[in-house]
Amino acid sequence: MDDLKKQTTKDGSLSLYSLNFQEGFHDIDGALKESINKYLIPAQLDQFSKTEKIVILDVCMGLGYNSGCIIEELLQHNYKIVWHGLEIDQRPLNIGLNEKKFNELWSQKVLNFFNSLKESGKWKEGFNEGTIHWGDARQKLHEIKHSLRFDLILLDPFSPQKCPELWSEEFIYLLSEKLSLVGRLITYSSAASVRASFKKAGLKIYSIIPEIDKQNKWSSGTVASKKELNQQCISKNRQIKDLSKKEIEHLATRSSIPYRDPTGRANSKDIILTREIEQTKSQLISTSSWRKQWKAAQ
Repeated sequence: MDDLKKQTTKDGSLSLYSLNFQEGFHDIDGALKESINKYLIPAQLDQFSKTEKIVILDVCMGLGYNSGCIIEELLQHNYKIVWHGLEIDQRPLNIGLNEKKFNELWSQKVLNFFNSLKESGKWKEGFNEGTIHWGDARQKLHEIKHSLRFDLILLDPFSPQKCPELWSEEFIYLLSEKLSLVGRLITYSSAASVRASFKKAGLKIYSIIPEIDKQNKWSSGTVASKKELNQQCISKNRQIKDLSKKEIEHLATRSSIPYRDPTGRANSKDIILTREIEQTKSQLISTSSWRKQWKAAQ
């Protein structure tokens, strides 16, 4: 039986549900909406110079919404693009390109980008170029030229409990090494384990501010960078903020214990089990105690 099921999200855009991972590819509120709010907007593309190429890495491209939104915007404003993608499964992009509602979302230039990747794994348009690396991201990352540094890294695997391989301390460190000095690593995840791994890799971390209609949520994701962002970037249109006291304290709980994968080849069950054992032995405050303290303070 096919393990990928098509579903239409509330904004009308196509998404998929994985029976394998027991998880959807996107927020049910909207696949396109999620990519805009959690990746495109926090990227703050106008910070980048149009005279230099903007270099992008999409980790777990899936249907392609994150890259599609960003490339759409960059092409409209004449940026030059170098793009690399890491994806183990070719089916999601193929499914999307066979669906009318997906094709209608994009300009012809972005559809050319998607179709080129599908057909040859390469994209070339004027000064712009891209390559998709099909396979396990942990190994395929090493196919990318060692000296290449990324201005945007879009990290979008299934959630850490479902796909810990791509949230491990070691993999995050490799990504941080690939980040340019002015670059941003952007993810929907606000998990303490992920943020703690960003910090251990030497990155500064910021919280993505939820949409107005989701203000009951404390965060919509994380932006990580090598250098501190200036206050203008942080305050601009209320898109990104410094971590709150609650978020900082979250990083001192057992939830902050990272996923570990030293060989880069461990399976998800072993990675999760190793972390659970480490959590039971930890002297850090339990996450449930942290939640109770904050609930009592509200």
